[in-house]
Amino acid sequence: MDIVQGLIDTAQGYLATARQPTTSDSDAFELTRDASGLGDNAYRLLEELEGAGADEIPHPVVRPFQRWVTGLGVNDSIFFRSDHVANYELATFNGLLNSLNSLNSPSQSLVDAIAAINWPFRRVTVPSQAMGMLPHFAIVAHELGHAIQDRNNLDFNSHSAAIVDCAQRTEARLQAEGLDFDTNRQLHWRDALHSWIHEIWSDAVGGYLAGPSMLFALGALFEITGGGVGLSATHPPHILRLQLLVDSLEAEIDGDTHSAVFEAITGTPITARMNCPHVAELPDQDTLYSDLRNQLGAGENAILEAAIAVELVPLIQTIAGDIRAEARAILEASNPEMIYQPAHLKDDLNHHLEAICALIPPIEHRGPDGAEPSTLAGVLNVGWAALLCKLQEFPDTSRPAGYDETAAKMEKLQELLLKAVELSEARRQWEEVQ
Repeated sequence: MDIVQGLIDTAQGYLATARQPTTSDSDAFELTRDASGLGDNAYRLLEELEGAGADEIPHPVVRPFQRWVTGLGVNDSIFFRSDHVANYELATFNGLLNSLNSLNSPSQSLVDAIAAINWPFRRVTVPSQAMGMLPHFAIVAHELGHAIQDRNNLDFNSHSAAIVDCAQRTEARLQAEGLDFDTNRQLHWRDALHSWIHEIWSDAVGGYLAGPSMLFALGALFEITGGGVGLSATHPPHILRLQLLVDSLEAEIDGDTHSAVFEAITGTPITARMNCPHVAELPDQDTLYSDLRNQLGAGENAILEAAIAVELVPLIQTIAGDIRAEARAILEASNPEMIYQPAHLKDDLNHHLEAICALIPPIEHRGPDGAEPSTLAGVLNVGWAALLCKLQEFPDTSRPAGYDETAAKMEKLQELLLKAVELSEARRQWEEVQ
């Protein structure tokens, strides 16, 4: 908003100069035109901010999100918004700084606003459909994974044979359709592979930051946006991404796993499709190729997209373990305390799951050094466990006859979780100033 105000102030300065008697008609025309352009730019920036208000993004979650950002060592200025989109997004305003710096006679307010931002300026967009409940906000952890994806030192030399095999299978599908695997198509294949690696990387980072809540939030997003296969040249299929997160949750850490802890306390095993029944299982490769090609329509691009996407599936299954291991190594090197361990899940569920069913928000719990405020990851996981496994144990509400009782209980859960985030953050801030 400071940038917007700075642009308006600069435009007003141009208009003031244009009105001066000493300004020539030609210069006044140029200044007026430039002022009009600044007004258009200010309006476009306001459009980019749509969905970032308190009505769309609950204010209590902003500072905990920022803790994730700073904990990852991301110094860029980031803001969050929700929008009517089918997917989440991390956008970077790459050209904005150069555009602002090229202005003649910028206002002091614009100069100050530019200096106050840690560039590049980034925006995390989350689908507004999925943001009705706080637990869905775990998806933000995935987007923060994209913010640090350039730190990875992935080396797939040990999988070179699998990579060559994938390229050869892609080439064979194209040749069967009468197409060559020429340089441009090979570059498209490479770009698709990088895109898939980045998605699996970001899922892994999200899983380490948010634990099982990342799996549940991703599954819910896929369900809300129609389920299906979700396969494209830019994104791996839904079920593959979910199953890889399940695999991570089943990995043993200090003698325990997230999956075992969750099932022991809730009585419900974690599965890839536990809250997204309309996400499709993958058919065999040839059927998958035929289905995707029909979906994409006629033409060489459809053939190329389908061939690449289908043949990337087994390759990603092969290299996913390396991607997950590198994501964990990066987090452990930067801030190991941010990793949500099975022990954290056990403490959070043991302290808060039954309590929240009695309408007690998960604000804090007793630790070895006294009361400790709940973390955002802890609140998200308690929220998902209650939503998926314990909602029927919430007290009945005093709503009018005919009112959806499940919806009423979900509203109460949302209220409790927001209160927990707000008060736990307030306690954390109070401790920091002592």
